[in-house]
Amino acid sequence: MQRIHPDSPPRGKTAADLYAARNETEGFQVGVSSSGARVEGMTATISDLEDGHGNRIERKAISLYRPEFVYIRKPSPYSSSPPAWWPDPLVPCADPFGSLLPGNHLGSRRSEESALRRAGPRFPGMPFDLWPGRNQSLWVEITVPKDTPAGNYTGKLTFWVGNQESMSVPIRLVVWNFSLPDGPALAGHFGTFEGVATKHELTPGSVASMEVETRYVEELSRHRLDPPIPSFLRPPVRADGNVEWKKVHERLKQYVASHHVRSIEIPAAPFADPLRAHRKQTLRYLRGYYDYLKANGWEKGAYYFPINEPNSQESYEWVREYARLVHEANPHIRFLCTEQPYPQDPVWGDLRGSVDIWCPLFAYYDQESADAVRALGNQVWVYNALCQKAPPFHPNFPQVGGHPSLFWQIDFPVLNFRIPMWLVWRNRIQGLLYWSTVNWDNPARDVWTDPAYRNRYNGEGFLLYPGLDAGIEGPVPSIRLKALRDGMEDYLYFELLASMGESEFVRSQTSAIASSWWKWEENPEELAKVRMAIARRILEKQAGLQ
Repeated sequence: MQRIHPDSPPRGKTAADLYAARNETEGFQVGVSSSGARVEGMTATISDLEDGHGNRIERKAISLYRPEFVYIRKPSPYSSSPPAWWPDPLVPCADPFGSLLPGNHLGSRRSEESALRRAGPRFPGMPFDLWPGRNQSLWVEITVPKDTPAGNYTGKLTFWVGNQESMSVPIRLVVWNFSLPDGPALAGHFGTFEGVATKHELTPGSVASMEVETRYVEELSRHRLDPPIPSFLRPPVRADGNVEWKKVHERLKQYVASHHVRSIEIPAAPFADPLRAHRKQTLRYLRGYYDYLKANGWEKGAYYFPINEPNSQESYEWVREYARLVHEANPHIRFLCTEQPYPQDPVWGDLRGSVDIWCPLFAYYDQESADAVRALGNQVWVYNALCQKAPPFHPNFPQVGGHPSLFWQIDFPVLNFRIPMWLVWRNRIQGLLYWSTVNWDNPARDVWTDPAYRNRYNGEGFLLYPGLDAGIEGPVPSIRLKALRDGMEDYLYFELLASMGESEFVRSQTSAIASSWWKWEENPEELAKVRMAIARRILEKQAGLQ
């Protein structure tokens, strides 16, 4: 939950002590540096973890990454950090996909003479060099298999220079006797993977591009986020609005099951004028789409999201008109809108009765209005974008207008990506939205060296890096994505204990970390203590029920 910068002082710990449930991923970092001369060609290996009773967590369940540094030239708004190198991309030390895809599937810009093939990747995982007085960290993650017996497991991380062992770090892992369920903790929307193929120098729609897009899907799924339905699994739509499901049905069914998808966006109707000239076709499209989802048992996670951030009287009226169309098609289709449940301007009128899923910005959230629309049967999600503070039209602006929000840029604490799930649980919020995980300004911007969206927001709109720059035909995760995943797993702890009749205990414990929507604990060690208390209570309750 903390970053190791090139100049971070050592903390003095000499072993990694971890605690995890089954089907949970827990990690740690090790920072190393040279006190003398430059050390070239360092590598690292990790052993199996064993409990001394014949049980083991094999090496294949453990991932090893090298954090790469990106330079923040201009701090994000409200960031107090000066320009500096920040660790964010986590480059796999071993290519998780084996090798680059065959040349006959590659796009026109990939060739045997490409810079990548001539000189190797710009940002390799291993080996790496150590420079005097400058840290390089390694990031280790252990995903505890579902069938792992509870107990104490040990192993070690070993650093090598050539064939010479340099040093090792003991690993001690306690596996708790309970399991986390598969899949995301709650509903979500995280954009699409449009542009991934281009960034990987592949022809969109080719076999290779579909394989690479699937790897991005799998990465989000591994981090307990609802992945989008890939473009190649969307059914063809005829000119009359009828949807042709036969071509994608079997693959889509497998996709939803294997990735534990719980939220399915109904794509925007592919018609130029859905409200008037193509109204009949749009109605047929929406009805057919929803009927198909219901026939497969997926309708509870379905939503329609055709309008983003209505910020005028005209756009408010458009929301109302579009919602009438959607509810005419089928009143059970949930209309999602990235808007708060209170109007931006009273003159514009109210959107209640039109919106089914309200999704305000973190900084725009208001408990009273959220409770009011929930009482009407609506859902409330939240989303993040840019660096927002509560607006002047917030119902409690005098009290909250000056408070910071959960800024999701690189140059803010890692904790900002984990705390949201504590706030979400305490405030009964049912979904999380982020507009993109791969906004790389396709393919114009090199986010490895220029992470600033609109030259201001460092890391905005992406949680994954294009792996081609690391010699990987797939995604490279970020530290921010890892923290978000850990928050999802915290949420599953809360849900598990609450299901045992301990909601008040969870509420009292989480309030020590997230005391209000606008105030939270900034010391990661305090969060770890509460997580431990929640886990111990789960074990106590579980023992009492046996």
